[in-house]
Amino acid sequence: MTTAATTDTGPGQGYVPDITAEPGTDEHGQERQGRLATSADLYRRWERQQWSVAQVAPARDAERWNALTPFMRQQMLGALAELEVGEVAVTHTLGTLIDSPPTEDDRIYLCTQLADEARHVRFFQTYLEDACGIDLDAAEGGDLEAAADYAKVFAPELTRVTSEVRRSGDTESWYRALVYYHLITEGVLAATALRTTRFLARRLRLAALEEGLTNVTRDESRHVSFGLRAAEDGVARGYGRVVEDAHFEAIGMAAWVLVGPARHNPSPAIPAALASRAAQLQGAVDIGEERLVKQLRLIGLPQLADRAGRAWRAEIDKALSAYEERWSAPHPIRAAAARAAAR
Repeated sequence: MTTAATTDTGPGQGYVPDITAEPGTDEHGQERQGRLATSADLYRRWERQQWSVAQVAPARDAERWNALTPFMRQQMLGALAELEVGEVAVTHTLGTLIDSPPTEDDRIYLCTQLADEARHVRFFQTYLEDACGIDLDAAEGGDLEAAADYAKVFAPELTRVTSEVRRSGDTESWYRALVYYHLITEGVLAATALRTTRFLARRLRLAALEEGLTNVTRDESRHVSFGLRAAEDGVARGYGRVVEDAHFEAIGMAAWVLVGPARHNPSPAIPAALASRAAQLQGAVDIGEERLVKQLRLIGLPQLADRAGRAWRAEIDKALSAYEERWSAPHPIRAAAARAAAR
């Protein structure tokens, strides 16, 4: 049975935002229900919210997966590979943030997050192997992971900024790495991918995938909540410029990963199919922007929201142009817009 993605609340616990909440939710009203959860709150939630890959049983989706059209399998494999590669990258880099956090409660909570990330890696790898029939140790698995834009574009920078925390040990480096890790990788990219992939899993009746993604989403909501609260504290402590700079350093890379210019994304010939595909892709772009600007408001930097939105849209446009140059054809988002304008 699929468990709820939202996290439970209780007296004095603080709230954990649902990272898959509908765009447009008012972060000062319906979305924000009091103070952000503390690290101690999040630790207690983690104790209650355990799950296992074995209980999800990814292999039960194998028959349904094989019944999908080749196009849909290709699209889903691309999405799952991006999630798997992202989880591997964050598992490899979180340790540096555990080394020197602001408080001991932060350190204890981050240790629970490392366990979560390892479980997420195991879930996605097991699903790819048992449900999708991909041998990750063979060439097909290596090719699938190598094609993920996150591995080529964002992961090297995440590794660089997290390694700097260990090298320098200073607080500014920790907050910069926090933004790259918790607010951009998880709060923007993973939140967007999880929402869109869960929607497709439900529509395609991939029950094990939907259940696993729901569990991952609940975990990631805790992780992002930690990042929001830690960044909010950092802004209050005088590290607002570091948090701001890190956001704008990472926006271009995040937009590139979301569009994926290196991945061929053919435009359907049937107008209705093209419109549907473009709406799905544009929806992901819009979710990413909504997550970005909402986070800035939540951590105490609302004055940056409009600038961040403009920067996001400009970087998305660059990525769409790069796609067109790479494939000598417009991305489905632009193809659909051009067809609509020609009517």
